[in-house]
Amino acid sequence: MARLRDEGEAEHELDVRGLRADEALERLEGFLDRALLHGLSRVQVIHGAGTGALRAAVRERLSQHPTVKDWSAPSGARGNGATVVRLA
Repeated sequence: MARLRDEGEAEHELDVRGLRADEALERLEGFLDRALLHGLSRVQVIHGAGTGALRAAVRERLSQHPTVKDWSAPSGARGNGATVVRLA
């Protein structure tokens, strides 16, 4: 879950595994807002591989989000279970 670690330091990773799509998307919005407020340019969303429904919902929202420059699947083991997001 995206939480502030220390005063002024934001998490770079959001884990939404096991959530319903609507819950995950709500948390994603808040996470992106906090990342932007803290000047982060790159974050990661962990959604798990599973059936792919949560991954598809997250990536669709990212594709439509006005502050997302682009997103990609990381190379390696997390490729299907996570998405790297570059912020504008």
